[in-house]
Amino acid sequence: MPSVRTFIAFDTPPSLKEEISKIQTVLKESRADVRWESGSKFHVTIKFLGDVDEKILPGVIGCVREVSYRYHPFPVMYGGLGAFPDKIRPRVLWIGCTNSDKQLLSMKNELDRSLSVHGFGIEDRQFRPHVTLGRVKSQSGLKNLIRMLENVNFEPREVSISDIIVVKSTLKPGGSEYSTLASMLLQPMKV
Repeated sequence: MPSVRTFIAFDTPPSLKEEISKIQTVLKESRADVRWESGSKFHVTIKFLGDVDEKILPGVIGCVREVSYRYHPFPVMYGGLGAFPDKIRPRVLWIGCTNSDKQLLSMKNELDRSLSVHGFGIEDRQFRPHVTLGRVKSQSGLKNLIRMLENVNFEPREVSISDIIVVKSTLKPGGSEYSTLASMLLQPMKV
């Protein structure tokens, strides 16, 4: 049965994508061997689903829609520059994303529970929302990059999240290509 590589996310506003691209440009000066993400792919993943059977995709989208409709737009703060597993041994470079009122974590937990009926597990690792800047491919130039990670930062910027997207990720030789399968607006606050 055909499957679709899928994840649930929210997109980064265009003005912030430009700012994040500037940080990426600075880091590229390290000449480290990194596969840099394009600015069009600067999103924050809420839940990675992996390969989803096309038969259950409508049900998955329905679950995401039900959960998202229980939420109002909420603020998130983009800020800080980090790496997984850490800045001393970077493999993935990122800009962090936090949400002080815990709406994002609550939504992620609800999605975990809701999607479990379709066989998706609840992740054991801590939820660390972020925008991926790039992935380290080799040790080449890594010392320069590590030095830069200690001296470069992304100043915090707050935005409001008003929609959630279900994204198809197609793996290609030059990297993955994304297309939106569904977009769900969060419910506006009633006055």
